[in-house]
Amino acid sequence: MLARDFPAQAVDAEDGAGEGATPAAGAPAAAASEAHASRSTHFLFENKVFSVPGAFFSFAYDSNEAVYNVQLGDVWGKIPFRTLREAFGIDDTSSDAVLLGVVERSLKYVKTIRPGDSIPRELLDGTASWRVEDSHLQIARGRITVQLVSWITGKETLVTDRGQLEQVVEDPQTKQRAQQAFSELARRFGIPEERKQEIVDKVESIARELSYIEALRDRYHQLQQIITGLGQAGRIYKTDRQMQSDLSRMMALVKQPILDFEDIFAQLDAQTGEIMAVLKSYDSQVSFIRRMRDELHTRLMLWDDVIYAWDGEPVERGPELEARLKKTYHFLAQHFLVTKVWQRGA
Repeated sequence: MLARDFPAQAVDAEDGAGEGATPAAGAPAAAASEAHASRSTHFLFENKVFSVPGAFFSFAYDSNEAVYNVQLGDVWGKIPFRTLREAFGIDDTSSDAVLLGVVERSLKYVKTIRPGDSIPRELLDGTASWRVEDSHLQIARGRITVQLVSWITGKETLVTDRGQLEQVVEDPQTKQRAQQAFSELARRFGIPEERKQEIVDKVESIARELSYIEALRDRYHQLQQIITGLGQAGRIYKTDRQMQSDLSRMMALVKQPILDFEDIFAQLDAQTGEIMAVLKSYDSQVSFIRRMRDELHTRLMLWDDVIYAWDGEPVERGPELEARLKKTYHFLAQHFLVTKVWQRGA
């Protein structure tokens, strides 16, 4: 499962100076330079409004607008960024204003950000700021290994079952053929046999990029379980006309986002399905995988609360299921309701 239970990912950049460095004559300048470097990797604001205890940035649930959340007694105040700049004298050209722009872009990758948090890696170097399980890397390696064996033997092999995939990868013949494939790939790219490791490293790098896709595929399967749950609820409440109407509407609303997910995964599988083609355009392929990764992550993050509400819960008639269905209907209507504006003909 994705490691999503975080306020904002703590991605610590490496410091430019080693620990215990002796201050030089230009220490003030060095300190200023270090502060600038930290500001380029962390949300370090200057205005005192950003030092309010417990305050954080997020998207407003109702308007999907970036806001600064501040606790006011027993309630939370949500301050839009424009109001924040005007009320606290934050000039549009100031470093704080620039950082607010980075915050808004960063909220595509994380749900909340607190002053002092690190900027998501997606904006710093293109890598992901969230973790995957080792199992996802093993699955990605397995899929590529099958591609390698298919390519070197000329026999296309399609393995989708994860248990079967693991068995194929652990087969000694598979490992031997994969090594043959690495040697042949090196020859095709004009790389001497003794430098075959360069090809191995590139393939491993591709596997690491694809491991995030496998993690997101797992997350998407959890979303599909919600669809299954809606179908089960339809059978449970088959004599309830109002519930049937609501469930029918929910199934209609969920259709397009599901098709969108399927389309993205299909694009990914099609473009990364031939290892030779992937290696020929390595840089562009990595960029493509990361772009699709971020798109999937952003879309799935929207579903987090609903996935959590359904995860592992029994689909049984009663107030708990009805509350879950009401929550799901509200979510779908809020995010996927398409309204048509009818215009009278001239």
